[in-house]
Amino acid sequence: MKTGDEKLILYTRNWCGYCTMVKRAVAQLGLTLEERNIWDDPQWQNELMQARGRATVPVLLRQSTDGKSEWMGESRDIIRYLSHYRETLES
Repeated sequence: MKTGDEKLILYTRNWCGYCTMVKRAVAQLGLTLEERNIWDDPQWQNELMQARGRATVPVLLRQSTDGKSEWMGESRDIIRYLSHYRETLES
């Protein structure tokens, strides 16, 4: 999947410290992405269950324009990816 040719969706929930950490990183990096709070819409929780077999958050979904999807869990991995993503956009 080529950076910049993808849609980024962040799955979160209220009272999740790891979600807050990722959202702070998103703000510091100046990125805009769609956030889906799984407590706001049961369908979003179902999407996580279907794709990953569990509804733990945060999870970043990368969707390419050709329909390919990649799911990424673990807050540190998400932040590392978003930092790299931001650097790639600048170059």
